[in-house]
Amino acid sequence: MRYPTNIGCLWLALFLFLIGGTPLLVGVLRVFGTFLLVAVVGAIGLTWWLRRQAVDRYARSQSEAHNRFVEVLVALLVRLAEVDGPINRGEVSAIRKFFQQSLGYREERLLWVRDLIKASRRSSEPVEALCARIRSQYGFQERFIVIQVLARVAEADGRLGREEMAFIERVAVEIGLRPFVSAFGGEFGRGQARRDAPPRRSSLDDALGVLGLPANATSADIKSAWRKLSLENHPDRVAHLGGEFRALAEERMRGINEAYTRLKEAGRVE
Repeated sequence: MRYPTNIGCLWLALFLFLIGGTPLLVGVLRVFGTFLLVAVVGAIGLTWWLRRQAVDRYARSQSEAHNRFVEVLVALLVRLAEVDGPINRGEVSAIRKFFQQSLGYREERLLWVRDLIKASRRSSEPVEALCARIRSQYGFQERFIVIQVLARVAEADGRLGREEMAFIERVAVEIGLRPFVSAFGGEFGRGQARRDAPPRRSSLDDALGVLGLPANATSADIKSAWRKLSLENHPDRVAHLGGEFRALAEERMRGINEAYTRLKEAGRVE
């Protein structure tokens, strides 16, 4: 009986004979494995370097005012996430998700935010110092954007807790927005299921709060506040922060006009 010849085995035997046997084959395989490992590590390193270069290029392409603003904003978002304990992965994800979905950040911009989050988690700079930087370096409209962003991220899970609300109000007072603290529940909590929330105020109280006015404000007070806020909150005033923050400024401007219209329709403005 004739058995079929295994051509593969013959070629392997011939190859081993030509290169000097199994020890040399093992050596060749080791060299190949080492080369492959070096290539993989090199590719990972090159990818990391290219991404770092992209992040650095993006940061350099933005104004110093923009970069400082985002840095202190992220730092406050990290402090907000820490009010109920150490920040966790879900809270980090919520911060990055806000920048991605609300501000349109992609790729190197999200990597930059990730780096800022890491730096803020390592930093021991207190909230008071961060607020002092905001108050000394930015105007009224930029400060209000800070509160808008803090509230938006805090409400990302559909609930604005008492500790989170207290933190936002504390920041508002620290950065000079004390007259508007009473409005935050109405202006930023609309449509959200707030846990541990205080009783809802009236629509007119909310409207007065948006304008930074007390309940006994006169018609003249309302008109004056509306004119002043309309000038201070024009979206063009935040052009130096980058286009991504203009939408928040426009949202704030709409809120001011809606509050004034509500008061006017209720007969509070003559």
